[in-house]
Parts: sequence; structure tokens; C-alpha cells
Amino acid sequence: MSRRNYYCLIAGLPDIIQDDKKLHFSTSRIKEYLRDELHPDDFRLAKLFYFPFDNQNLLNRMFRKEKPWDERGNLTEEQADHLILPKLFEESRPEDFPRYLYRFGQLLRTREEVEEEITLEEADRILTCEYFDTLQKAPNQFVRQVASYRMDTGNILLALNGRKHSFQFEEAVTGDNLVARAVRKNQTRDFGLTVDYPDVDQLIQIFETENLLEREFKLDSRQWNFLDDITFFHYFSVERVLAYLLKVFLAERWFHLDYERGQAMFNQLLSDIETSFEFPEEFSNAYGKKR
Repeated sequence: MSRRNYYCLIAGLPDIIQDDKKLHFSTSRIKEYLRDELHPDDFRLAKLFYFPFDNQNLLNRMFRKEKPWDERGNLTEEQADHLILPKLFEESRPEDFPRYLYRFGQLLRTREEVEEEITLEEADRILTCEYFDTLQKAPNQFVRQVASYRMDTGNILLALNGRKHSFQFEEAVTGDNLVARAVRKNQTRDFGLTVDYPDVDQLIQIFETENLLEREFKLDSRQWNFLDDITFFHYFSVERVLAYLLKVFLAERWFHLDYERGQAMFNQLLSDIETSFEFPEEFSNAYGKKR
């Protein structure tokens, strides 16, 4: 794990993200701030959590979905075209893209050569699997923990949905860890995971919540608590910065889904920043205490 401490950055987070209903504290704005404030190695870790927007932008562009380009992604529209369009891809270099996205571009070329069409569902599954594989190989334990948490949660919810609505989900399961193998093969209510993955019972209870918005809120609250748990002993490290970034993603989402809940999550985020740190004496002397 990184031993770099970001006293000034974390002290300044309330000023960076505190704003009004216009979401000026958005994750796009924070990314540009982190670009200047983090060590390049740590900024690369932060960028990893923006790649799902690149995946979705690529899918929308490939399959001509009339959706606006999501500026939160790391790639420009021109870069996306270099991955998708054969002639432009030939001009590209592997180092111009994240490894998993360049491999995806190579796969598209291979499919075109044998005239084998790729479907939206297959492309989505490949990008998702490759993305999680990238996270799980990251040189930072926090990133790997978040990857496992999200992958396991997603796989269990996918399997529960498959059971409820009677559709085949096995091929859509991501990865090949204990949880992935269990949800593919085990037919019991808890997939046989209660001992090895005790959280499965909580997830089943959340899934059974009838109100869909309430269910989503419970899932995001669960993720929020998970981030608190795995950063409990991190104070000014990059792990703490990344956890707050992920919490801003959650708050930003809820501003669009349910403003009052989004505001509550945002206020909790500010409260955590303001109250959960004990600043070293040399920091207080040099910069003063936070307002």
C-alpha cells in the first residue's frame, strides 16, 4: 500500500466538494483536482474507478445508442473511435490505452476478420470481466478489496434476479472465485455461502425489498459502510482519498435519483471529513485547524 500522506488534500476536500444543487462537486471536477494533487501512481488508481463510464461510452457508440457522451470517462470520443473503427485502430499503439481496452479493440478486429458479429450483451460481459480483472490485479489492496466486493455483490444479485424471473444467468456471472462458482452451481437459498460469505443473508434480505428505490438505497448504504470498514485505520493515505471519491459517486447518483437522500449522503460525507480526522500537531501548527 502507498505510504504517501495527503494532509492538505484531505483537509481541503470540504471546500472542493461543498456546493449547491448544481453538483459542482461532481466526480468529473474532483478527478481534475486529484490529477494535480495526487502522485501519478496514486492518480492512476483513482482513474480506475472512472473506467465503467468508458465501458458504457464504448457500448453506446458501438451499438449506436442515442445517449449523450459521459464526460466522466477517461477516454475522449476520438480515442473511443480509435478502438472501435478498424482503420483508426491500426494507427493506435497499445500504450495509448488501458491494457484491457486495447485487448478489446484487438478482439473486435479478430471478430471482423472472421465476419463474426459481437452482440451488445457479449461486449458488455467482456468489458465487465476485463475491467474487474484489471482492478483485481491493481498494486493496491484497497482497489482489490473494492473489486471483490462489487463483483461478489453483483454476482449474487444477478443470480437472485435470475431465479426470481427464471432466466439463464450463469454465463453472465463475472469471475471464477468462491462466490462466482457458488451462484453458478448451488441451488440452495443462500447458494451455500452463509459460512464463507456471511453477508449473503443481508443481500438476500435487501433483494427482497419490494420498493426498488429503497432497495437501491440499502445497497448503496451497504457499500458506504463497507468503505468505512476497510479504511478505518487509514487516515491521510490514498486509500482514504479513494474511499471519499467512491462515496461522492454514490452521493452524485442519489442527487439524480432522490435529491433528499443524495443531500443526506453528501452531508454525511462532509461530516465524516470534518470530524473523523485527528490532525498531527505539525499540520495544525503549519496550516491551522479546519474550519
